[in-house]
Amino acid sequence: MTVTRTAKLKRTAAAILAIIGWAALVLQFWLLMRAAGVMALSPIEASIRFFSYFTIQSNILAALVLTAFAFKGGPDEWLVHPFVRSAVAAYIAMVGLVYVVLLRHLWSPVGAQWIADVALHYVMPVGYLAFWLACVRKSGLRWYDPLLWLIYPLFYLGFLLVRGKLSGFYPYPFIDAKALGYAGVAANTAGLLVVCAAIGFCLLAVGYGVARRQPA
Repeated sequence: MTVTRTAKLKRTAAAILAIIGWAALVLQFWLLMRAAGVMALSPIEASIRFFSYFTIQSNILAALVLTAFAFKGGPDEWLVHPFVRSAVAAYIAMVGLVYVVLLRHLWSPVGAQWIADVALHYVMPVGYLAFWLACVRKSGLRWYDPLLWLIYPLFYLGFLLVRGKLSGFYPYPFIDAKALGYAGVAANTAGLLVVCAAIGFCLLAVGYGVARRQPA
């Protein structure tokens, strides 16, 4: 198989996965807005809550990276930088892992909600990691990059705690300061950051191994 054909196949696969990601995000947003009236939420509050989920933010990032790879891919675009693509891999892997271990048993989605759930928590994490493994240049990654990747989750958690204090809404039970207290949230947050860092270093180790067989 020629290099050109291989590149075309990779871009096609990325485009398909990007379409799945965007479709799942739109579906999830529509489902939440449809339920907003039942939950007595204004459209603005429902929208804020939608974007408050790390799952949603990570899937948006993944879909953006995949879209850039499939349709643009220029070397000057930040979305194609190995640091960014690899950070998103850590975040989306975290989404899948936390959902399977901590959240899956808390509900039983059906119908359209089940479709969105599977796409956002299973298909996109697995698909994006496969994309990262096959398509992302890893030779530029540095040993301390996984620590830098924690900056975004830290800001995210800080935002959630501030907004949760003001609104009373916490998107995940393990960061619910009303139920756990701030000491409990701090312990859970520390654990999640350790897991995220561990995922990052695992990706880095894989990246170093793969980089030996990839051109610079």
